[in-house]
Amino acid sequence: MLIARGVCSSVSIALAMLGLLSACSDSTEPPPAPLDRYAGRGMRSDGIRPYAETTAPALGDLSRGVPLSTMALSAVALRRQHDLTPLIDTLALSEHFDADLVHAVISQESSYNPMAGSPKGAAGLMQLMPATAARFGLTAAERFDPAKNIRAGIRYLKVLAQMFGGNLDLMIAAYNAGEGAVLKYGRHIPPYRETQTYVRRVKGFYARYRQRVRQRQMLASMLDADERRLMDRSRTAEDARDRELARERSLIGE
Repeated sequence: MLIARGVCSSVSIALAMLGLLSACSDSTEPPPAPLDRYAGRGMRSDGIRPYAETTAPALGDLSRGVPLSTMALSAVALRRQHDLTPLIDTLALSEHFDADLVHAVISQESSYNPMAGSPKGAAGLMQLMPATAARFGLTAAERFDPAKNIRAGIRYLKVLAQMFGGNLDLMIAAYNAGEGAVLKYGRHIPPYRETQTYVRRVKGFYARYRQRVRQRQMLASMLDADERRLMDRSRTAEDARDRELARERSLIGE
């Protein structure tokens, strides 16, 4: 009798356990999510540069060199350049970027015409496409605002400078063809005739503007040297007069 009761109680316990297991398996509630130890830490890419810097020389069809002799602006463009230079230089300085490169891009893109437009949809001084403008917070209409257009264009050049490690050829090529095209061809200048001509022409303008800066710096240093020589001569003459006066006073005193 005792054995039978023990067997019955064991069977009851086993059936109860099976019932619990069945209830757990039939439950529609999902299991609790595991603890996420990395929640709130952000992406690793937020703290590093997403693109490796490129220090190797750019490759592409630049065998014809930079056409310095053809880098000329019309008289109208030169007047616009004169009027816009203070604004361009101020914005480049505020963005800590090379003003000569900004001038070179504007010279090629729009010849300093704030209302310039292209059949492909680019607009303004630095010929921003709608998507590029939106990327830097501009509406399509704001691309014709000189200050907003220039600042957005400079910031795009800064992105390209970081992406391609300051490689000038690749920066210029990406500004024309898009960074995706440069990355597609292994961080080389894409084999597009338009882009390769564009790179040569922008570098031509850039070389010319850099040359002008060097000439101004040289002229300024020459003027400073002349001014110093004149000041030295003036001091020498004054010293000679002081010595002569002192000698005359000593003679009178005797």
